[in-house]
Amino acid sequence: MPTAIVAGATGLIGRRLVSLLLESGDYDRVHVLVRRPTGVRDARMVEHTVDFNELSSARGDVGPVDHAFCALGTTIRSAGSREAFRRVDHDYVVAFAQLAKALGAKHFAVVSSLGADPGTRNFYLRVKGETERDLQSLDLPRLVILRPSLLTGERAEFRPGERISQLLLGMTSPLLVGKLGRIRPVSDQQVAAAMLRSVQGDGPAMQVIQSEDIRSV
Repeated sequence: MPTAIVAGATGLIGRRLVSLLLESGDYDRVHVLVRRPTGVRDARMVEHTVDFNELSSARGDVGPVDHAFCALGTTIRSAGSREAFRRVDHDYVVAFAQLAKALGAKHFAVVSSLGADPGTRNFYLRVKGETERDLQSLDLPRLVILRPSLLTGERAEFRPGERISQLLLGMTSPLLVGKLGRIRPVSDQQVAAAMLRSVQGDGPAMQVIQSEDIRSV
């Protein structure tokens, strides 16, 4: 049975993903890298409290893994500055990918964002695009990038701007057809399920799953 490793296990998608990994019964061990306890109790799950600024030090504690899942992410408001946001959404993600590769992971799945583009003027989407670009440069055995639109689900932290957007898009979703369908909200359950499904069977060395395809899971 394969072994998995998850970064971002206490976030919206990460919590859901860990539950799916454990419920699937397909994994012998699920390692989670956290800054604070998840509160989950399962004999197959091993929590590693780490300093994400020194992720390489976790290599000896984790051991070989087969599948790596990255659900790390924050907001500029939560992080406190643009620099702190980039540290989480770019630096930590790339460092985790480097760790996963060193641990022998054959598959790396990461949550990015709809519209990610290293050339855009939008800071958030530019950082996401730069992260995707730098992940591709690592020459991972298999890289799957998921680009959800606005996420729905119960977060541990309240984000007023996101909540308002969810309500507005929720009311207008039936009108979002054709190309506009790409911006319809996608749930944490759908993204987590798409991440898990992405490891099943063979696939291209690099794959991007857009929001509309995530919703079809």
